[in-house]
Amino acid sequence: MTQQTVKPERPGGFLDYLPPEYLAREKILRTIETVFRGHGYDPVETPRIEFLKTLAGETSDTGKNIFHIKSSEDDQPLAMPFDHTVPFARLIAANPFDMKAKTGIRLPWRRMVVGPVFRADSPQSGRYRQFYQFDMDIAGTTSMLADAEITAMMVRTMRALGVNRFMIHLNNRKILNGLAVAAGVTARGQVSADDITKEMMRIMDRQDKIGLDGVLADLQAPPKNDFDASPALSSGAVDKIRSFLGLEGGHKERLAGCRKLFQGVDSAEEGISELEQIMTFLEAMDDIDPNVLTIDFSIARGLDYYTGPVMETRLLDAPEFGSVISGGRYNNLVARFTGKDLPATGTSIGVDRLFAALSHLGAVDTSQKTASTVMVMRISKDHDTDYVKIADEIRRAGINTELSLVEDTTFKSQFNFAVGRGVKFVVICGDDEFERGTVQIKNLETRKQEEISRSELNAYFADISGKQQ
Repeated sequence: MTQQTVKPERPGGFLDYLPPEYLAREKILRTIETVFRGHGYDPVETPRIEFLKTLAGETSDTGKNIFHIKSSEDDQPLAMPFDHTVPFARLIAANPFDMKAKTGIRLPWRRMVVGPVFRADSPQSGRYRQFYQFDMDIAGTTSMLADAEITAMMVRTMRALGVNRFMIHLNNRKILNGLAVAAGVTARGQVSADDITKEMMRIMDRQDKIGLDGVLADLQAPPKNDFDASPALSSGAVDKIRSFLGLEGGHKERLAGCRKLFQGVDSAEEGISELEQIMTFLEAMDDIDPNVLTIDFSIARGLDYYTGPVMETRLLDAPEFGSVISGGRYNNLVARFTGKDLPATGTSIGVDRLFAALSHLGAVDTSQKTASTVMVMRISKDHDTDYVKIADEIRRAGINTELSLVEDTTFKSQFNFAVGRGVKFVVICGDDEFERGTVQIKNLETRKQEEISRSELNAYFADISGKQQ
């Protein structure tokens, strides 16, 4: 009976990374990690599976698109995390600091985490169902110094990645909450004022897609039924929003104009003051170019848990990919686990979306085809043991080295394979070299070849290893 073959396909929204793409993405991850560690962010890891009850507390579209796991533990359903933020909140709640025992998490605390997250939604360009996120967060402080640092880290990360044409958009949810008050948003039948406010923010957040006129039209659209949260704002309220979204100038002019519009609205005034503090702190940082920062009153983000400043990063030459680094302040998330609020702020890098966007722009170097730097060729019969020793000696010098396993041991076959693999050096040792106690080393990039003594092999590659570090 002939075994039926299976088509080698993968589900939509999931990616394969072959060596050139994997190694290029790995460089991105290492660059990000270097920036984060340089500012004191501690690495952690949380499980790829959590209890469903841990994750399902968020009722936004993201929270609804959870991958469920059929198996369970003690009859408690399991699921796969859709971000790193909820597991972070659980981690903090589960590890309170014990002053006497000096155990647990001492606040304030900077943390970073990287790994895949999962969302059961429809895959699109730059939007996947499994993707890597690199998060950094600061928990345990209400100071806008933390939010300014998070914003600065977004700038420094982009610069470290060699990205220059980007813009970071900042807003504050407190201002948008104040806007709802100024616009006269109230409960309507079976729809709460909070739901109408969130829908208003959701519409405004689409300004870059539908334009200002589209936003204003949607804000006035009448509800379709008793459960529709459409704002259905009056013409007077829409005029206020038009003035709000139409504020122009630099950040000082926009915030000053915003303060005039919201005079006497406490929530908005508090949000304005927080943005002013953030911008003041950023101006004090010599390496932060103010031209990559803009106050954008239309962005909302994370309607179910952001409580203060929000920020998102867009590539100027690839706007279709949306935000590649985004975040904000969320002071209420830990309360789900402890009953108490805990101030926190942070940002997430959608690594695979960023990788796709940079690839689209031709800004990803995929020239490295393999992790190996050296290949030891096997061209003499009955010398495999010697070749094993040669490869190990080079590895001890700190160089990634592979021993050729090509069955055709002719020079031409082995050399062509090494070139195709993309290694930088080949080590050649035939009968003549074994007799002289030497090896030939050919640099495939410069085409230079030299013969050295076997006794010099380790020192030769140790010098190369030192130059690479």
